[in-house]
Amino acid sequence: MPPSQYGRKEWTDCMERIKQHDKDAYALVFRFYAPKLRSFVFKFVHSDQVAAELVQDVMAVVWQKAHLFDGSKSALSTWIFTIARNHCFDVIRKQKGQEAYLFADDIWPTEYCPPDLVEHYAPEHERLKEQVLQKLTLLPQAQQDIVKAVFIDEMPQQQVADLFNIPLGTVKSRLRLAVEKLRVAIDVEQL
Repeated sequence: MPPSQYGRKEWTDCMERIKQHDKDAYALVFRFYAPKLRSFVFKFVHSDQVAAELVQDVMAVVWQKAHLFDGSKSALSTWIFTIARNHCFDVIRKQKGQEAYLFADDIWPTEYCPPDLVEHYAPEHERLKEQVLQKLTLLPQAQQDIVKAVFIDEMPQQQVADLFNIPLGTVKSRLRLAVEKLRVAIDVEQL
């Protein structure tokens, strides 16, 4: 039976398999719910990029916290969309009064040196690169790999996606989360 015809029982059974770390069951849930979540999340955040990242985060929670799902209390769709709604509210609260996006330049700033010297001599970049390397251990391994590939090895994001055999959106998500964590960990003002 195709997932579009699944009822509450079939989705609950699928989640029981996910609780046993069944990756095929998780892939089924991901493929079915991710597009629906993206539309739902977009209504809150009004950004394709942020919506895609939130969907990744929500689906990661579905995998990591599958043991908390109780099919006798709610339908899978209710559980997943509640997680998504809560993540949206968290992001909106965090971004209130802040810039909505974090870019690599947020931790790799160029305004600390005159533009004509950036390419030729930028000790600030070297010092910042050292700080990033020191703080990498604060990140999950998947984010460490992405940061090393993009910032240290200076690989294009698509090439990183191909290297790790993951979607480009996942690379961008992991990079954004890593940049956010590193930005907090590194005191850029002291450069």
